[in-house]
Amino acid sequence: MIRARPLLGTRVDIRVEDPDEDAANAAIDRGFAAIADIHRLMSFHESMSDVSRLNRDAAREAVAVDARTFEVLRRAQDFSAQSDGLFDITTAPRLVEWAFLPRPDCAPTPAPEASWRDIILEDENRVRFRKPLWIDLGGIAKGFAVDQAMTAVGARPEIQVYINAGGDLRVAGPNIEMVRLRSAIDMDVVPVIEMEDGALASSSGREHLKDHRNSRVGPHVDGRSGASVGADTFACVAAANCLTADALTKVVLAAGSRAEPILGHFGAIAYFYDLSAGWVTLGA
Repeated sequence: MIRARPLLGTRVDIRVEDPDEDAANAAIDRGFAAIADIHRLMSFHESMSDVSRLNRDAAREAVAVDARTFEVLRRAQDFSAQSDGLFDITTAPRLVEWAFLPRPDCAPTPAPEASWRDIILEDENRVRFRKPLWIDLGGIAKGFAVDQAMTAVGARPEIQVYINAGGDLRVAGPNIEMVRLRSAIDMDVVPVIEMEDGALASSSGREHLKDHRNSRVGPHVDGRSGASVGADTFACVAAANCLTADALTKVVLAAGSRAEPILGHFGAIAYFYDLSAGWVTLGA
Protein backbone atom coordinates (compact mmCIF):
# COMPACT_ATOMS: atom_id res chain seq x y z
CA MET A 1 0.00 0.00 0.00
CA ILE A 2 1.28 3.46 -0.89
CA ARG A 3 -0.06 6.87 0.08
CA ALA A 4 1.14 10.43 -0.51
CA ARG A 5 0.74 13.69 1.37
CA PRO A 6 2.13 17.25 0.99
CA LEU A 7 4.51 17.93 3.88
CA LEU A 8 7.84 19.70 4.40
CA GLY A 9 7.23 21.77 1.27
CA THR A 10 7.29 18.69 -0.93
CA ARG A 11 5.38 15.49 -1.71
CA VAL A 12 5.94 12.65 0.74
CA ASP A 13 5.29 9.06 -0.36
CA ILE A 14 5.14 6.18 2.12
CA ARG A 15 4.76 2.60 0.94
CA VAL A 16 4.31 -0.31 3.36
CA GLU A 17 3.97 -3.74 1.76
CA ASP A 18 2.15 -5.45 4.61
CA PRO A 19 -0.49 -7.98 3.45
CA ASP A 20 -2.61 -6.84 6.39
CA GLU A 21 -4.20 -3.69 4.93
CA ASP A 22 -5.23 -2.30 8.32
CA ALA A 23 -1.71 -2.75 9.67
CA ALA A 24 -0.22 -1.09 6.57
CA ASN A 25 -2.57 1.89 6.90
CA ALA A 26 -1.79 2.28 10.60
CA ALA A 27 1.95 2.15 9.89
CA ILE A 28 1.64 4.78 7.17
CA ASP A 29 -0.39 7.01 9.50
CA ARG A 30 2.39 6.79 12.10
CA GLY A 31 4.96 7.72 9.47
CA PHE A 32 3.04 10.78 8.32
CA ALA A 33 2.44 11.85 11.92
CA ALA A 34 6.18 11.71 12.64
CA ILE A 35 6.94 13.84 9.58
CA ALA A 36 4.22 16.36 10.50
CA ASP A 37 5.81 16.72 13.95
CA ILE A 38 9.20 17.60 12.42
CA HIS A 39 7.52 20.08 10.05
CA ARG A 40 5.85 21.77 13.03
CA LEU A 41 9.12 21.99 14.96
CA MET A 42 11.64 22.89 12.28
CA SER A 43 9.84 24.83 9.55
CA PHE A 44 11.37 28.20 8.65
CA HIS A 45 7.89 29.34 7.57
CA GLU A 46 5.91 28.47 10.73
CA SER A 47 5.98 31.41 13.15
CA MET A 48 5.85 29.23 16.29
CA SER A 49 8.34 26.57 15.19
CA ASP A 50 11.53 26.08 17.18
CA VAL A 51 13.49 27.50 14.24
CA SER A 52 11.42 30.71 14.15
CA ARG A 53 11.65 31.16 17.92
CA LEU A 54 15.41 30.76 17.78
CA ASN A 55 15.76 33.27 14.96
CA ARG A 56 13.69 35.78 16.96
CA ASP A 57 15.00 35.30 20.47
CA ALA A 58 18.19 33.25 20.81
CA ALA A 59 20.51 36.24 20.35
CA ARG A 60 18.93 37.79 23.48
CA GLU A 61 18.45 34.75 25.70
CA ALA A 62 18.73 30.95 25.72
CA VAL A 63 15.69 29.31 24.13
CA ALA A 64 14.43 25.85 25.13
CA VAL A 65 13.64 23.64 22.12
CA ASP A 66 12.28 20.16 21.56
CA ALA A 67 14.81 17.36 22.02
CA ARG A 68 14.47 16.46 18.34
CA THR A 69 15.32 20.00 17.24
CA PHE A 70 18.28 20.00 19.61
CA GLU A 71 19.50 16.71 18.10
CA VAL A 72 19.33 18.10 14.56
CA LEU A 73 21.21 21.21 15.66
CA ARG A 74 23.86 19.07 17.35
CA ARG A 75 24.35 17.02 14.22
CA ALA A 76 24.42 20.15 12.06
CA GLN A 77 27.27 21.45 14.22
CA ASP A 78 29.15 18.21 13.62
CA PHE A 79 28.74 18.47 9.84
CA SER A 80 29.93 22.09 9.96
CA ALA A 81 32.98 21.17 12.01
CA GLN A 82 33.87 18.19 9.82
CA SER A 83 33.47 20.23 6.62
CA ASP A 84 35.24 23.31 8.05
CA GLY A 85 32.12 25.38 7.43
CA LEU A 86 31.17 24.24 3.92
CA PHE A 87 27.95 23.06 5.55
CA ASP A 88 26.41 25.89 7.57
CA ILE A 89 22.78 26.28 8.65
CA THR A 90 23.31 30.03 9.21
CA THR A 91 23.27 30.82 5.47
CA ALA A 92 19.51 31.59 5.67
CA PRO A 93 20.11 35.37 5.08
CA ARG A 94 21.42 34.52 1.61
CA LEU A 95 18.32 32.48 0.86
CA VAL A 96 16.13 35.34 2.09
CA GLU A 97 18.08 37.80 -0.08
CA TRP A 98 17.62 35.53 -3.10
CA ALA A 99 13.85 35.12 -2.34
CA PHE A 100 13.99 31.39 -1.62
CA LEU A 101 12.84 32.09 1.96
CA PRO A 102 10.66 34.84 3.45
CA ARG A 103 12.17 37.37 5.86
CA PRO A 104 11.51 36.13 9.40
CA ASP A 105 8.98 38.22 11.32
CA CYS A 106 10.35 40.21 14.28
CA ALA A 107 13.81 38.66 14.00
CA PRO A 108 16.85 40.93 14.46
CA THR A 109 18.97 41.62 11.41
CA PRO A 110 21.74 38.98 11.33
CA ALA A 111 25.34 40.01 11.86
CA PRO A 112 27.21 39.70 8.53
CA GLU A 113 30.04 37.70 10.12
CA ALA A 114 27.79 35.28 12.05
CA SER A 115 28.31 31.57 11.37
CA TRP A 116 27.67 28.13 12.80
CA ARG A 117 30.35 28.82 15.43
CA ASP A 118 27.98 31.35 17.04
CA ILE A 119 25.36 28.70 17.85
CA ILE A 120 25.76 27.55 21.47
CA LEU A 121 24.10 24.32 22.58
CA GLU A 122 23.52 24.30 26.33
CA ASP A 123 22.15 21.82 28.85
CA GLU A 124 18.45 20.92 28.96
CA ASN A 125 17.98 21.44 25.20
CA ARG A 126 18.60 25.17 25.43
CA VAL A 127 20.14 27.11 22.55
CA ARG A 128 21.54 30.61 22.32
CA PHE A 129 23.29 32.64 19.65
CA ARG A 130 26.40 34.73 20.34
CA LYS A 131 25.29 37.14 17.60
CA PRO A 132 22.04 37.75 15.76
CA LEU A 133 21.72 35.16 13.02
CA TRP A 134 19.10 33.20 11.09
CA ILE A 135 19.18 29.43 10.79
CA ASP A 136 17.40 27.26 8.24
CA LEU A 137 17.34 23.51 8.89
CA GLY A 138 15.74 22.92 5.48
CA GLY A 139 17.05 19.74 3.90
CA ILE A 140 18.48 18.13 7.01
CA ALA A 141 15.15 18.56 8.80
CA LYS A 142 13.55 16.79 5.85
CA GLY A 143 16.12 14.00 6.08
CA PHE A 144 15.62 13.71 9.82
CA ALA A 145 11.84 13.58 9.28
CA VAL A 146 12.24 10.62 6.92
CA ASP A 147 14.45 8.86 9.49
CA GLN A 148 11.88 9.53 12.21
CA ALA A 149 9.09 8.25 9.96
CA MET A 150 10.95 5.00 9.31
CA THR A 151 11.27 4.46 13.06
CA ALA A 152 7.60 5.34 13.60
CA VAL A 153 6.41 2.93 10.91
CA GLY A 154 7.99 0.16 12.97
CA ALA A 155 7.54 -2.55 10.37
CA ARG A 156 8.75 -6.11 10.88
CA PRO A 157 11.99 -7.03 9.05
CA GLU A 158 10.09 -9.02 6.42
CA ILE A 159 7.90 -6.02 5.46
CA GLN A 160 9.18 -3.75 2.69
CA VAL A 161 9.00 -0.02 3.53
CA TYR A 162 9.76 2.88 1.19
CA ILE A 163 9.66 6.55 2.28
CA ASN A 164 10.45 9.37 -0.15
CA ALA A 165 10.27 13.08 0.70
CA GLY A 166 11.31 15.09 -2.33
CA GLY A 167 14.48 13.11 -3.01
CA ASP A 168 15.29 12.09 0.58
CA LEU A 169 14.70 8.34 0.51
CA ARG A 170 14.79 5.52 3.07
CA VAL A 171 14.26 1.86 2.26
CA ALA A 172 13.94 -1.07 4.66
CA GLY A 173 12.93 -4.69 4.22
CA PRO A 174 13.98 -7.74 2.24
CA ASN A 175 13.75 -6.36 -1.31
CA ILE A 176 16.02 -4.26 -3.49
CA GLU A 177 14.62 -0.97 -4.78
CA MET A 178 15.79 0.46 -8.12
CA VAL A 179 16.30 4.24 -8.02
CA ARG A 180 16.99 6.39 -11.09
CA LEU A 181 19.19 9.43 -10.48
CA ARG A 182 17.29 12.07 -12.41
CA SER A 183 17.71 15.84 -12.18
CA ALA A 184 16.96 18.93 -14.23
CA ILE A 185 20.47 18.76 -15.72
CA ASP A 186 20.67 17.26 -19.20
CA MET A 187 22.47 13.93 -18.87
CA ASP A 188 23.59 11.52 -21.58
CA VAL A 189 23.42 8.65 -19.08
CA VAL A 190 21.03 8.34 -16.12
CA PRO A 191 22.39 5.81 -13.60
CA VAL A 192 20.23 3.43 -11.61
CA ILE A 193 21.13 2.63 -8.00
CA GLU A 194 20.12 -0.58 -6.24
CA MET A 195 19.05 0.18 -2.68
CA GLU A 196 18.56 -2.23 0.20
CA ASP A 197 18.12 -1.13 3.82
CA GLY A 198 19.66 2.30 3.40
CA ALA A 199 19.24 6.00 2.78
CA LEU A 200 19.75 8.21 -0.24
CA ALA A 201 19.49 11.97 -0.80
CA SER A 202 19.86 14.03 -3.97
CA SER A 203 20.43 17.75 -4.52
CA SER A 204 20.86 20.09 -7.47
CA GLY A 205 20.20 23.77 -7.85
CA ARG A 206 19.33 23.66 -11.55
CA GLU A 207 15.58 23.19 -11.20
CA HIS A 208 15.26 26.12 -8.76
CA LEU A 209 17.50 28.78 -10.34
CA LYS A 210 16.42 32.41 -10.02
CA ASP A 211 17.73 35.64 -11.53
CA HIS A 212 19.38 37.88 -8.95
CA ARG A 213 21.38 40.98 -9.80
CA ASN A 214 22.41 39.79 -13.25
CA SER A 215 23.35 36.34 -12.01
CA ARG A 216 21.61 33.00 -11.66
CA VAL A 217 21.43 31.66 -8.12
CA GLY A 218 20.08 28.44 -6.61
CA PRO A 219 18.98 27.38 -3.13
CA HIS A 220 22.25 25.72 -2.05
CA VAL A 221 24.96 27.83 -0.44
CA ASP A 222 28.68 27.30 0.17
CA GLY A 223 28.93 28.09 3.88
CA ARG A 224 32.46 29.48 3.56
CA SER A 225 32.06 31.83 0.61
CA GLY A 226 28.30 32.47 0.70
CA ALA A 227 28.16 31.65 -3.03
CA SER A 228 25.35 29.73 -4.69
CA VAL A 229 26.39 26.19 -5.70
CA GLY A 230 24.83 23.38 -7.68
CA ALA A 231 23.68 25.29 -10.79
CA ASP A 232 25.45 22.86 -13.13
CA THR A 233 26.02 19.92 -10.81
CA PHE A 234 24.05 17.11 -9.22
CA ALA A 235 24.93 15.18 -6.06
CA CYS A 236 23.43 11.98 -4.72
CA VAL A 237 24.74 10.56 -1.45
CA ALA A 238 24.14 7.12 0.02
CA ALA A 239 24.56 6.96 3.80
CA ALA A 240 23.33 5.20 6.91
CA ASN A 241 20.47 7.68 7.38
CA CYS A 242 18.73 10.45 5.47
CA LEU A 243 19.89 13.34 7.64
CA THR A 244 23.53 12.43 6.96
CA ALA A 245 22.88 11.84 3.26
CA ASP A 246 21.10 15.18 2.83
CA ALA A 247 23.75 17.18 4.69
CA LEU A 248 26.54 15.62 2.64
CA THR A 249 24.88 16.45 -0.67
CA LYS A 250 25.41 20.13 0.18
CA VAL A 251 29.08 19.49 0.95
CA VAL A 252 29.54 17.61 -2.32
CA LEU A 253 27.84 20.37 -4.32
CA ALA A 254 30.22 22.90 -2.75
CA ALA A 255 33.44 20.86 -2.83
CA GLY A 256 33.12 18.24 -5.56
CA SER A 257 35.94 15.69 -5.35
CA ARG A 258 37.42 17.57 -2.36
CA ALA A 259 34.53 16.16 -0.32
CA GLU A 260 36.07 12.66 -0.25
CA PRO A 261 37.55 12.94 3.27
CA ILE A 262 34.26 13.94 4.90
CA LEU A 263 32.39 11.27 2.94
CA GLY A 264 34.88 8.75 4.30
CA HIS A 265 34.42 10.07 7.83
CA PHE A 266 30.68 9.39 7.66
CA GLY A 267 31.00 6.13 5.71
CA ALA A 268 29.08 7.61 2.76
CA ILE A 269 29.32 7.34 -1.01
CA ALA A 270 28.50 10.16 -3.43
CA TYR A 271 27.52 10.01 -7.09
CA PHE A 272 28.47 13.42 -8.48
CA TYR A 273 27.70 14.85 -11.90
CA ASP A 274 28.81 18.02 -13.59
CA LEU A 275 28.42 19.16 -17.16
CA SER A 276 32.13 19.10 -17.95
CA ALA A 277 33.28 15.83 -16.34
CA GLY A 278 30.15 13.69 -16.30
CA TRP A 279 29.66 11.15 -13.52
CA VAL A 280 32.18 10.56 -10.73
CA THR A 281 31.84 8.23 -7.71
CA LEU A 282 33.36 9.64 -4.52
CA GLY A 283 34.07 8.03 -1.17
CA ALA A 284 33.68 4.41 -2.27
